Amino acid sequence: MFDRLPALAFTERVALSVLSGSDVIPVRGVPVVPMPPHVVEAATEAAGQLFARRTRGAVDLRQAISESLTREHDVAVDAETELLISHGAQHGMSIALRALLSAGDEVVVPSPPYFFDGMIRMAGAIPRYVCSTAQMGWSLDLDQIAAAVTERTTAIVLCNPNNPTGNVPTAEELRAVLSLADKHGLIVFADESYERYVHDGPGYTPIQALGGDRDRLVTVTSLSKNYAFSSWRIGYVHSSPATIDKIHAALEWDVINVGDVPQAAATAVLTGPQQWLDREFATMKARRDVLHGALAAAEIPAVLPQAGIFLFADLSATGRRGEELEDFLLGAGVVALSGGGFFGPDTHVRLLYGASPSEVRALGDRVAETMSATLSATPRS
Repeated sequence: MFDRLPALAFTERVALSVLSGSDVIPVRGVPVVPMPPHVVEAATEAAGQLFARRTRGAVDLRQAISESLTREHDVAVDAETELLISHGAQHGMSIALRALLSAGDEVVVPSPPYFFDGMIRMAGAIPRYVCSTAQMGWSLDLDQIAAAVTERTTAIVLCNPNNPTGNVPTAEELRAVLSLADKHGLIVFADESYERYVHDGPGYTPIQALGGDRDRLVTVTSLSKNYAFSSWRIGYVHSSPATIDKIHAALEWDVINVGDVPQAAATAVLTGPQQWLDREFATMKARRDVLHGALAAAEIPAVLPQAGIFLFADLSATGRRGEELEDFLLGAGVVALSGGGFFGPDTHVRLLYGASPSEVRALGDRVAETMSATLSATPRS
């Protein structure tokens, strides 16, 4: 028996609040942009065709991904043997974990991370969380990660860039993790779904660009985040041929293959014009700064995120935590998921700035006003 994915369960509570008439400021965690004509045309054309079953994914889509990785990150990829198309990064990570882990294996997870918990447990493995701190800027705590490795540890799972904190691991930090993995023979799984969202710092470094034993490096990526593709559910897994073969077998037992029409649309979105997306991503840093600025003005602690579409804020001053904190904010029209859902501090919340600039400004003001009213109402000792 597994708990529900926290973000999805919370989304249903938000929807019920809206239906009851709550004045909720709308936010989202991915770009919601209408598909441009060239993507719609590709999907329409594919809908009228018959395709031979391609369980590894469409060859032209894998070739487009390979060319993108080489062009953007100088990572050479064999499209035929080193890539596997999945129903998004979540599906890719889930089948990779199930293919490569065994019952009782321990998995070190730097936290707060994305929602890996259920996927690791479905593979029969046991997650071991190593929490960073705001004082560290939510960067990887390399000493604690090393200390968490035991004789039962078989893997490390990374979120690069990180959701929910917006931290972007440096190349040096990632090399340290890979060195630790080499020392102990560990697999490194990396969810690398936010590469286009990096605002500051040295930038995103894919683990596949850093060398090491490629049989033990597994990357999953989502087109939902980088190409506004949430409705299509397309992602991919990248690893060595031998490792991809194992994950491919798990995919066949899981779903047989990914739909051909979404893959045709994905090929078009990767190879076609990018201006429609560039406009959306060009405004994200400014939206981040609006939200962070409003919180800073209200003296609400929050590390400035280097990437993503979210900000991890410390609301411990409310005296509330977890679901109580979520409901308290929701009552004020603020959608924010507790850090406890990410195996981080449940006095913190993830605030999304995927909205119009005016809505982001309103969100920051609403949080500041709510905190101010709460602190004013708190009896002084």
